[in-house]
Amino acid sequence: MRVSPKLAVLFICLSIGASGLRAQQFYWDTASTRSTGMGGVYVASSSNVVDALASNPAGLSYLRGRNLNVEADAIFARGSFDDSSNNGAPLGDSPGFIPYGAFGMPIPHSRFSFGVSLTPDLLSQGDWHYVDPPGFAGASYGLQKQFSEIYALRYTAGLGFAVNSRLSIGATFGADYNSNRLQAPYIFQTQPVLAGMKTLLDMHTTGYGWNASVGVMARPTRRLDAGVSWKSRTVINSTGWATGDAYAQFAALGVNAPSTFTYSSKVQNVLPQRVNADIAWHATSRWLFAFQTDWVNWHNSFVTLPVTLTNGTNATLNSLVGGTSLNDRVPLDWKDQYVFHFAAERSLKESVTLRAGYSHANSPVPDSTLTPLTAAIFTDQISAGLTYRHGHAQYEGAYSFGPQATQSVGQSGLLSGEYDNSSVHVGTQSVKLGLTYTF
Repeated sequence: MRVSPKLAVLFICLSIGASGLRAQQFYWDTASTRSTGMGGVYVASSSNVVDALASNPAGLSYLRGRNLNVEADAIFARGSFDDSSNNGAPLGDSPGFIPYGAFGMPIPHSRFSFGVSLTPDLLSQGDWHYVDPPGFAGASYGLQKQFSEIYALRYTAGLGFAVNSRLSIGATFGADYNSNRLQAPYIFQTQPVLAGMKTLLDMHTTGYGWNASVGVMARPTRRLDAGVSWKSRTVINSTGWATGDAYAQFAALGVNAPSTFTYSSKVQNVLPQRVNADIAWHATSRWLFAFQTDWVNWHNSFVTLPVTLTNGTNATLNSLVGGTSLNDRVPLDWKDQYVFHFAAERSLKESVTLRAGYSHANSPVPDSTLTPLTAAIFTDQISAGLTYRHGHAQYEGAYSFGPQATQSVGQSGLLSGEYDNSSVHVGTQSVKLGLTYTF
């Protein structure tokens, strides 16, 4: 099949737009405007390609006609940080904007359907400004920008197969483009000589990783749909550069030497495997109720964050560690996450549908490794959405509100005790718009 030039241009534009995103979200298992309005529940439909590829590829077999999904998400974050040196230090509130989309269709004269998409897989950004607490030997870098960004964009191709009128299966293959950025005081954790010491660090790495997913959708009765899907974990080895300045730590130790440095850097991220199970009950011709539960295997993914620095240029640091390279591992020790979603949808008339949803999850971040830069501690989300159909087009909007979550640290498991007796407060809001065109 020949892909139109317009479709190719769309995906190029989506790639360019997404590379500059600014957002405060985290791991995505659904992506469409419809699922956002339903609290994250995926319900298979005749036109939803985005969620079929992001959540359960068996849903591709529900497609009717050629469908183009275009989505845009604006995300607003709010938050504050308290510790011995800060009281209500703010989280930057610049909104994030994320465009993405998908195309899918049944393959004529067969039971197969296919789809391709570009969607977010993982998004997190923390843009804080707070006073760096005194650490090893009393070293402090004063008021600093504390910035962390990690995102993974998934390029996906998938295939669905209708076994019969009641059962469908599907699979996807995906490539994740990952970017990591850190600009903050960095405390070495496991490097034998530097453990506990601190330096200003500006690091950026990028890389690719591969993953796959499989899913099953069943329709045991005319009014009931059920699905189960599994997505593999993704191992990403990213490379880049790192620069920094250890002037405050050198001064605290009485070292009189040049303190700036550059390195080549490597970071390994492991995105977790995930299992989703959902059920949708079409109670009447106008009412739909749905439930979904997710298991996200952070326990075997975010254990540590390995950081490798090579080709170091600072003679003093090189003499301390015995060479131009060093390895460090940042403890994470995240817990498995369990998410529960509930949703209802009401068709007012043929062209208008309203929906609402709620989801609840446990925070995967343990108190012992919590910092403002790892505060993916959101637990609740309330949402609502609207669909308007006109001709071949379907226009959708959704709003979601994440109440402010708070998590506190007593005794931190990170070295130097800088995050002892601290608290992080974060919340989000998002507005999402979607367009589906069937042709």
